[in-house]
Amino acid sequence: MALGPFTKQDHLQITTLGLEFAASEMLGAYAGYWLDKRLDCSPWFLIAGAVLGFMLGFYQIIRSASQMEKDAANLKKADKKDGRS
Repeated sequence: MALGPFTKQDHLQITTLGLEFAASEMLGAYAGYWLDKRLDCSPWFLIAGAVLGFMLGFYQIIRSASQMEKDAANLKKADKKDGRS
């Protein structure tokens, strides 16, 4: 993914990453809240769930960014091979 003008595919990938991050954070917090209510030990599981959700969301962002970088490098190699640089 280049730093210049973004394509529709780039916008879709960025939006998907944001939604996945938000969903993992909300699900982690909700699971912690549910456990707190069930075990009556508020707010410890809520905090742990929110932190775990954040970590999982951040991991997903790093993994996707790494994949996008590999895809961009492969595209550059293919362009150079075809003489389009």
